[in-house]
Amino acid sequence: MTELRNPSEIADRGEQIYKEKYQATYEIEHPGQFVAIDVTTGNAFVGVSPEEVLENARKAAPTGIFHLIKVGSPGAFRVSYTRDANMDWVI
Repeated sequence: MTELRNPSEIADRGEQIYKEKYQATYEIEHPGQFVAIDVTTGNAFVGVSPEEVLENARKAAPTGIFHLIKVGSPGAFRVSYTRDANMDWVI
């Protein structure tokens, strides 16, 4: 495997592995859970929270490089943004 040089390459490789090897099964068996894909080996780790899945993945593969996916969602997290400079909090 070629060396991954930046977060975008890691994300692209993780998405590719997920779609090719895991998506069809995980969408049925693990909806709403999180999966960490080790982009160096192609192995996947599943858990109910991002913290759990990454902790288990790191224990199993301490040198792995992981891409996190929420099964059945377009992204692992939802991010909000505002341009209102008077706000002192963000949802």
